[in-house]
Amino acid sequence: MPKGYDWRGLGMDVARHFFGVEDVELVIDLMAELDLNVLHLHISDDQGWRIEVPGWPELTEHSADTAVDGDPGGHYTLADWSQITEYAARHGIRVIAESDLPGHTNAALHALPGLNPDGVCPEVYTGIGVGFSTLSTDAPLTDRYIDEIVAQLASLGTGWVHIGGDESKATPHDQYRILVRRAVDAAHRAGARVVAWQEAADLLDAGDVVQVWDPRIGYQGVLGAAGRGVKVLLSPGNRAYLDMKYAPDTALGLTWAGTIELRDALEWDPRQIVPGLDPDAVIGVEAFLWSETLRTREDLTSMLLPRLAAIAEVAAKGSGIGRWEEFRGQVAERARGWSECGLSWHRSPGVDWQE
Repeated sequence: MPKGYDWRGLGMDVARHFFGVEDVELVIDLMAELDLNVLHLHISDDQGWRIEVPGWPELTEHSADTAVDGDPGGHYTLADWSQITEYAARHGIRVIAESDLPGHTNAALHALPGLNPDGVCPEVYTGIGVGFSTLSTDAPLTDRYIDEIVAQLASLGTGWVHIGGDESKATPHDQYRILVRRAVDAAHRAGARVVAWQEAADLLDAGDVVQVWDPRIGYQGVLGAAGRGVKVLLSPGNRAYLDMKYAPDTALGLTWAGTIELRDALEWDPRQIVPGLDPDAVIGVEAFLWSETLRTREDLTSMLLPRLAAIAEVAAKGSGIGRWEEFRGQVAERARGWSECGLSWHRSPGVDWQE
């Protein structure tokens, strides 16, 4: 049986819809129950900017109060962030911040005229489309923005920072490489190790981490990065993206990666996701919960539970293949505790849930 992983994570998007400190602490409680140890918070995107950054007040003044569909936004103060990270640390969980770049940056572009080559800020964006926004090497503020934002977020992430790098469809290829590499260098100067999405694999150094999410991109860059000593974090969309619907008629969620029932979230082996990858290059597994369709605490828990327990099983055991019969009894017992706490959760088929 494969051994478990050092990185047993959950990523949570608070940019499309904002979730406050108490909601994040509830998620930390669930993670601790399941022996997960990394919380990755996606704190900026096209729809909103979610954390106070000293020296850059415009980011929260102009881009924190927006969300998908015009819903209310919000942001974390530095005191809020300290509360979250200290609470997580007491539960053995490290918190890492992600400010995505060079794409997924409309909130920053809206707040800072100097990030736009023509000096004109785009309008607030409240949709869920991707790939239309980008930083530019032609804008006067870009270099300082990358250097300072990455360094400050690295200081909040206990030696780690996630720089994004995904879905930069509006970024010319040469500019993409310049901008991502500048972010990598800024993180390293700040003494931090970098996590970046699959598209940025070619630009990472030994000791950094590439996060795999989409087979449509291909894995050649990931294999090359692993050969240079970059570690690989597995978050395949069709297994680990817990914002996917359970079934086509599920009220919440998306379906671009298919539907993911409880058994789908369990029965996979991370070492088999990238053909030809040295198993020793895999640092861990991370579920992800994107928030385009999620607005409430009940939305959060009903999409996380019970599937987060399945991802945690994969992370702890190294593979979920062949574990269904044992796992379904274990998760039924866990669910009794969720009900006793008044949490919303999904009653997936194939389990004898105890009411």
